[in-house]
This record gives sequence, C-alpha cells and structure tokens, in this order.
Amino acid sequence: MTPGAAGQKICCLFLWLVSGSGLLVQTAPWPNIQPLHESHKFIEPGRGKDTPLLALIKKASGGPVYKVECHNGNYDDESEINFSGDFQCALFGVSGGKGTTGNLLAVNNKDEQSTDWWNRGRMLSHQLRGECLAYPEYSTLRHFKIRGMLVTLRFTDMEWSTTKDQQGPLLEKFTFTLDVVPDGTAQTSTAQPAAGPKPPRSCYP
Repeated sequence: MTPGAAGQKICCLFLWLVSGSGLLVQTAPWPNIQPLHESHKFIEPGRGKDTPLLALIKKASGGPVYKVECHNGNYDDESEINFSGDFQCALFGVSGGKGTTGNLLAVNNKDEQSTDWWNRGRMLSHQLRGECLAYPEYSTLRHFKIRGMLVTLRFTDMEWSTTKDQQGPLLEKFTFTLDVVPDGTAQTSTAQPAAGPKPPRSCYP
C-alpha cells in the first residue's frame, strides 16, 4: 500500500468514526426540548393580587426539565427567588419536581447575578410604552437564548387606566405570551446578553 493510499484510508476511517458511528461526536450538553406555547390575559396586574403563571418545558423524550414561573411583587409564597415588579418570569431547571438551578434568565454578569430583579424577565409597566418601545428586547418582545432553547416573552394588548402614578398611567390589562422552541445556537448555561442597544435607565432595569 502506498503512503498516499494509507493516509487516505486513515482519513476515511476517522470520518466514519466521527460522522458514521457517532463515537467521537460530542453531544450537546442540554437536552432536546418540546416546543411550548402559553398565552394568558391579566387584568389589573399588581392591584393587591398576584399574576401567576406556571409552565413546564419537557424533554423531547418526555418529562419536565425546566419550569417557567411568573408572578408579581404581591407574591410572597415560597419560591426560588423574590418576585417583584408588575410581572416577572423566571426559568429554573427541575428534576424530580425540585428546582436544580437559580434563575436562568439572568445573564452571567455582576449586575444580573447580584439580585433577583435585575434581569429582563422582570417587567415594569412603564417599559411597555413611550420611549421604551424603541428597545423591544427590554420592552414588549424579549428573547432569551439559553441551553439549546429560544425563550420568548411577549406583551401585547395593553390597556391603560386614567389613573396615574409617578411613572404615568397604570397598566389596566395585558396579554402575556410565552414561546419556547429548540435553538441549536443557544449553548450558554444562563441567558445570553440581549442583542441591540441598551435602553436608558428610565426604561431598564
């Protein structure tokens, strides 16, 4: 066998091991998940009552692997974090019915890891109007790429009261939509930083 033929044979064997048998292929660290869609209308959020939502994200093979939990600042029952604002969602890993992680919607930086409320999972009503609409990732449409998933939080159908506080009109109604789909480009263990420009402090956090 000539040296060239031997090298070609070795190359072909390597390719077979990588692409054919899969023995040398490094599998993704995150489980494949089933798509999830949830939508709920909330009326008079924060007027002394909670805005609860709980959704389970299941593995493609079945069984929950994450949960999305949403409340507002009126929620004072036991949970992994202290919820605040007019509406806040958090993403947790789960196993055997118990939480296994902190809030995965918080980016891995000093600010967002320092407190439960400084992340884009929390919504304040003034973020859904005026100048804040120019920064959708911090306003009405928020994407989170994480652990093989694209998690989307969407706020629509806002209605405003004639009653105002120091931030402006009170939020009377809104519809919240949650979508979770597989995304092979999302390979960080906590949420990737948002794309696009950051808003002024009047809009975030």
